[in-house]
Amino acid sequence: MPSFPAYRPRRLRRTDALRKLVRETWLNPSQLILPLFVRSGERLRQPVESMPGVHQTSVDEMLRDAEAAAEAGVGGVLLFGIPDHKDAVGSEAWNDGGAVQQAVRALKRELPELVTITDVCLCEYTDHGHCGVIRRETGDVDNDATLELLAREAVSHARAGADIVAPSDMMDGRIGAIREALEVAGHLNTRILAYSAKYASAFYGPFREAADSAPTFGDRRGYQMDPANVREALRECELDPKELQAEVDRLYTRWTELEEKRAETVNSTQPS
Repeated sequence: MPSFPAYRPRRLRRTDALRKLVRETWLNPSQLILPLFVRSGERLRQPVESMPGVHQTSVDEMLRDAEAAAEAGVGGVLLFGIPDHKDAVGSEAWNDGGAVQQAVRALKRELPELVTITDVCLCEYTDHGHCGVIRRETGDVDNDATLELLAREAVSHARAGADIVAPSDMMDGRIGAIREALEVAGHLNTRILAYSAKYASAFYGPFREAADSAPTFGDRRGYQMDPANVREALRECELDPKELQAEVDRLYTRWTELEEKRAETVNSTQPS
């Protein structure tokens, strides 16, 4: 790289037009996604105490919130379901008449221009609150037995009309299993938004209340990532695209840490 004075980075900062021309990052409402928490019923709007202004809603009330988001230019919504019945395997997750599936069909009917994304996980649907099937003999989550169930859930969401399915469970191999199931079921254009590196973080506390998905025993550190591990997060992000192509990798970082800088340092040979 030429040295000063031949190279003057400030040349591209001189005017507003120049700065806009070379700006690397833009934020627009169309890039934002609104989480919505749906359950059965009518005219239901139940507040989430830990997140003022956020509610668990019935599908009809969800449509009101989604319409307001669309009018504000928001690009999409992410649906989380709260079932009436929970069991050990989370079987309501792939119920075609479930709250999420009903919400997807309503959105595609009333607001087809809004991108509809669905959370794919079992924690909202299991009576124990963990993201997969529990091994009786050990009490931990059975990774491989969970993959088939996640795939069934994703196919059910795609059958309802979801544009994107978003697995948030952090099971090894779930992207490949979901992609294969979608292809076999004929949902060739359903995209996958991968929670590629999701930390076991207290920041998810409000979401667990909103989705009624807190574990009844233990915690999720056996499958969600250790927040201290940046290199491991980068390895996780490399794995998902290899598993039959997750179209979008989602790196969940700790909001209070400068993870981007740390990740850059890990990959750089230059001193920080």
